[in-house]
Amino acid sequence: MIELGAEIEGLAPAAIRAIQNRRLAAQWEYLWEKSPFYREKLAAAGLGPDSVRRVEDLTRVPFTVKDEIRMSLEANPPLGAHLAADPGDIVQIQASGGTTGRPSYVGLTARDRGMWAEITRRTFWAHGFRPADRVLQALGMSRCWVGGVPVIQGLEALGAACIPAGAEPGTTWLLHTISDLSPNGLVATPNFALYLGNQAKDVLGVDARQLSIERIYVGGEPGGGIPEFRRTAQELWGAKMHEVMGGTDLSPVLWAECEDQSGMHFVSHEFVYWEMIDQAGNPVEITQGATGELVYSHLYREATPVLRFRHSDIVEVLDTECRCGRTSPKIRCFGRTDDMMIIKGVNVFPTALQDIALGFRPATTGSVRIIKHEPEYAWAGPLHVRVERGEGRSADDDHQLRSRMEQAISDMCRVRARVEVVSFGTYPSPGRQKVRIIERVYET
Repeated sequence: MIELGAEIEGLAPAAIRAIQNRRLAAQWEYLWEKSPFYREKLAAAGLGPDSVRRVEDLTRVPFTVKDEIRMSLEANPPLGAHLAADPGDIVQIQASGGTTGRPSYVGLTARDRGMWAEITRRTFWAHGFRPADRVLQALGMSRCWVGGVPVIQGLEALGAACIPAGAEPGTTWLLHTISDLSPNGLVATPNFALYLGNQAKDVLGVDARQLSIERIYVGGEPGGGIPEFRRTAQELWGAKMHEVMGGTDLSPVLWAECEDQSGMHFVSHEFVYWEMIDQAGNPVEITQGATGELVYSHLYREATPVLRFRHSDIVEVLDTECRCGRTSPKIRCFGRTDDMMIIKGVNVFPTALQDIALGFRPATTGSVRIIKHEPEYAWAGPLHVRVERGEGRSADDDHQLRSRMEQAISDMCRVRARVEVVSFGTYPSPGRQKVRIIERVYET
């Protein structure tokens, strides 16, 4: 058995559940006392201060959705009506990436900040990082994003040497820093990690695999768990790439792959409870092969706790056992409910299109966009896909590339697509911002 980042990760499910029940009972009492938002919401659902004592009771609790949090923030700025701590106890404020145009802010008390740091420390440990490591943090530091300062605080909790650069200094500076300081770890979004590796030869005169990086910690966007993407990045760097997943309203990270790289384990048992639901909102049993949307409830949050928060991530349970000794099931995320498209009754997720485009490298750069002309999530098709031509490739080959990609999409996704090839350099190089695969042209 591999040494775990925390004892609770290896406990039997029944022992974990007992801890969660105690934490939930205390959190429920705290919400009734401190949160006007939840006191009103739960009372309207016919629930009272003694209604929930075990995690099994949570099925009686109505879901909380992102729009409710957004309206709470707008009605009661800056941290919303769901703020359950004294404003004077807030020691840190972070924000989402603001994909809707306005960021969503979350506050942290000192205890909340310590919880985030501990969870983040566990994710690094699961990946194989240790206190003796030196790690370059190249996730965006601007706009209060949770991938910035909180990740640094997690590295500090681990005891590793952190180089807190962020993505903002740019490719040349970051590659020279890797060359100068020889970190063995890199933290970045998947696309930026791949881009940095591809630029190493031009900037430094050496291949990325000749540099010091041994482990790459990625999150913030799809990519790290896509097989073709991971294979390409690992061959480029000569390093192992590990994926994490979390959420601004919950914790920067909650899930992390162990060194097997065979799915993400939940590492936050005593802080957050998770469940899965189907499209109708019914519970899904956690068994191998099960799929569903993730729903989270805080068990130990002071500032801005949430209950049965629908997070929109659609996941598959890959396995319920692992040789690493962690008792959490292993999952992979293959899409989000707000990105899912239904073409003639077939569910299509952007990550599937990204995987196909990567499979056509070097004829393409791997950059792909799905062009949505209407706000509806279901339509008859075809799916409009743009793919970027590979560097140095001739436009004379576009017709063949289009035909091959349209056939691949038909074979793998079972939908009809209209592929458009755009010139190399059409899409900006990855950097401080997440890559958005869906372009909603009806909004422009």
